[in-house]
Amino acid sequence: MRRFRNVATAFSLVLLLAGAAALAALQEEQTWAAHVTDDMCAKEHMMDGMTDPECAIACVEMGAALALYVEADDAVYAVDDQAKVTEFAGQDVTVTGVLSEDKSTITVNSIEAR
Repeated sequence: MRRFRNVATAFSLVLLLAGAAALAALQEEQTWAAHVTDDMCAKEHMMDGMTDPECAIACVEMGAALALYVEADDAVYAVDDQAKVTEFAGQDVTVTGVLSEDKSTITVNSIEAR
């Protein structure tokens, strides 16, 4: 019985370490080519007669939040800190950061225009 308990404990430890490694892999810093958009228009700005930056700013003024559209993933990600992306509204950027565990939000570590 004691031997079984030791084996079970060792197996549990292995599973715990594997889970921690998987979580760490999800939280590794990554780099994306993205477009700073808003979460209302998302992939394509919808206001006629406006440039992408004008549309994104207008949407934010109406209550939308800025977001990142990553064409390679065909996904729109929330941004952890709006202040980090505000000056890039409507622009193509390169973003380095960490994707949240639920794959919905990017914590921006650095951003620059492309």
